[in-house]
Amino acid sequence: MGKRNGPQETPQADAAVTPRRAGAVLKRLERLYPRHPLNVRPADPYQVVVATVLSSRTKDPTTNAAMERLWPRAGGPAAMLAIGEDELAELLRPVGFYRTKARQLHALSRLLLDEFGGRVPDEREQLMRLPGVGRKVANLVLNICFDQAAICVDTHVHRIANRLGWVATRTPEQTEQALMEIVPVRYWTMLNRVLVNHGQQVCQPLRPHCGECEISRFCARIGVQAPR
Repeated sequence: MGKRNGPQETPQADAAVTPRRAGAVLKRLERLYPRHPLNVRPADPYQVVVATVLSSRTKDPTTNAAMERLWPRAGGPAAMLAIGEDELAELLRPVGFYRTKARQLHALSRLLLDEFGGRVPDEREQLMRLPGVGRKVANLVLNICFDQAAICVDTHVHRIANRLGWVATRTPEQTEQALMEIVPVRYWTMLNRVLVNHGQQVCQPLRPHCGECEISRFCARIGVQAPR
């Protein structure tokens, strides 16, 4: 494999990558990963918002376990606010930054009740007004709950898109913009689901399982030094 130049200032897809090829790769992965690793119900936007806020800097199994403890008591904004902040923090533990996230869940629940009638909005700008909800979380909520085309870039998507050679970017924000140029819109909603699953199960940061990878022949293996 030839040496590749470092990340560029302006996000740009590799010249060999085409929308057709990107779509073919994602379609192949879609057959392998029909479910998102977060154990949430798409029909319950509030649950999805809470889970995605908790998932920041936390592994999905830890988030799922916290949701199992939390949800019988906090199935809506009013119920969440009825739990004291200290008790809520203990329910979330060992989620990363669990005390901060307890405060965020209280604040976003109060805002939902005060300004949105207790309902989760279906517009990105309104979602991003909620404490703890940035562009990544907002896009994922739009994907899962409202079937809106948006590309949610987390660490897995950012890493794999660069490893595949689809983009040459430094930040998730750059990756989102670059992927919008090469991934057909019909694949945006499922992109996060399949790449997160693939990143957790096969394409790990260190020593990825290239020998078992269903898309290995499409991958430039940028930065891969010790594949399995």
